[in-house]
Amino acid sequence: MKLRPVVLSLLVAAGMNLSLVQAGSSPDKGVAAPPRLQAAARTFAIAPAVGSPSTSSAGELGAHAVYGDIKSTIVLFRDGEKRVVFFTSAFRLESMPLQTASRNLIAEVLGIEPQDVVINSAHNHSIPRVDVGETAQAQDPRFEPSRALGREFMAKLRQAAEALPGALEPVWVKWGVAQEDRLTYNRRGRRADGTSYFIREEDRLQLPPDYKGTIDPDATLVLLEGQTGPVACLAWYTGHPVTVYDPENPVAFGEWPQVACEIVSEHLGGVPVAFFQGCAGDINSKYMFSGTIEQSREFGRFLGDAYLKALRALQTSRRDGIELAHETVDVPLAGLPDRASVEQSLAEIDAFWKRAKAGDPDTLTCVGLNFPKALEPPYRAWLVEPPRRWYAWALQQHVDGKADQVATAVPLEIVVARIGDVGFVGMPAESFVRTGLKIKREAALPCVIPCGYTGQMHGYIPDASACDDREYMAGNYRYRAPPYHAPYRAPGGDAMAISAVRILNRMAQ
Repeated sequence: MKLRPVVLSLLVAAGMNLSLVQAGSSPDKGVAAPPRLQAAARTFAIAPAVGSPSTSSAGELGAHAVYGDIKSTIVLFRDGEKRVVFFTSAFRLESMPLQTASRNLIAEVLGIEPQDVVINSAHNHSIPRVDVGETAQAQDPRFEPSRALGREFMAKLRQAAEALPGALEPVWVKWGVAQEDRLTYNRRGRRADGTSYFIREEDRLQLPPDYKGTIDPDATLVLLEGQTGPVACLAWYTGHPVTVYDPENPVAFGEWPQVACEIVSEHLGGVPVAFFQGCAGDINSKYMFSGTIEQSREFGRFLGDAYLKALRALQTSRRDGIELAHETVDVPLAGLPDRASVEQSLAEIDAFWKRAKAGDPDTLTCVGLNFPKALEPPYRAWLVEPPRRWYAWALQQHVDGKADQVATAVPLEIVVARIGDVGFVGMPAESFVRTGLKIKREAALPCVIPCGYTGQMHGYIPDASACDDREYMAGNYRYRAPPYHAPYRAPGGDAMAISAVRILNRMAQ
């Protein structure tokens, strides 16, 4: 039934709540009362120089080529007196010096608490290092490009943050989902004997051509629409952007997430688009160590087209406003391996290291890890040095009689938010895809974007099904810097999902 404009005006004047908007339709912004939620956003770009030190494991190597700018996006929400900021970047914001400096600057400029600044990284491996503050390379002339990038990054971030309060306007929260399954695959494989392995590109090519494994193909787009048009977009997808990643031959490139966001931004007339990385701990994009810039751009076009498809099927949130919560979750740990197995692993690593240093091409597996032929044997030797330090620590606990006194859990802080009908979960880890799927499956909100790479990173944390594995992802605790801890035990990272779902369901009521 249509209401005449005069009647509608009287209803609005009387303060009645008009709930006439159906899912998938746009509110009549000239008639309905504006939402209380406000938003503003800015994107800024930085052009690295050739030779800028890489963030890859071979960090002393500089980028031998630069393919365009590297972009970052900041979004400010206001709901009454509450203000919340989301900041995303193709740069490695999981670097704690950069993350802390960014959060403190944003909080200072906007006059908010640092905990109200949510930072998520695309986890792009093909970008240069950004140094801020005091670092181990502070006096090393080779890292001056990194320090220069840091100064430029912070200056542009300040400029973007300062512009946000004056640009706030009421926004309707809309969301859409499309599918894109050509970019990614689950990189945790299973051998005939039941052991797990990292499916590198050379391994993937030996699998059936249609192999994907368990992935999350959803390409989710959240549109913040103002009175006169789009204000910003939040774009979400799950997959390591490693298509052009080669640690021995690094380049600087925004990779396919940035390409996809540029497509959406151009389609909408230049509005800022913030990319949020999903639970990609065990999800790879194709062509790692062998991909080209054009292949990454093609993936970006695939994902961009999916986002545009999502734009054509938007649903309008029935909820207004924004909520934000933080909660500390204890992720459980198992005990240490017995002393004999620890000593055996140390002997295996030492033998592998000597052979790899000598150039033995057959150095491909060690203590559950497997390495690609694309990396030279001396580089593989470097890759087993961090786990050796972990095993040395574990052995020392046995020697000192403290093996049964190690920590039984790792406390991690998750961030949970509701933006209209859209739920956000930020986990400080490279969470596995099943953890993200669990959140989406069990949360009561109609649209949920579960993210890793949010806040202070704690490396890979396996889901309940992977805690007993030892390949690179599930066994990544051996690569962590001190203080060391024991392996994870079930439910592993799913402990964060359980807490997140409980909070989201409370917010959904």
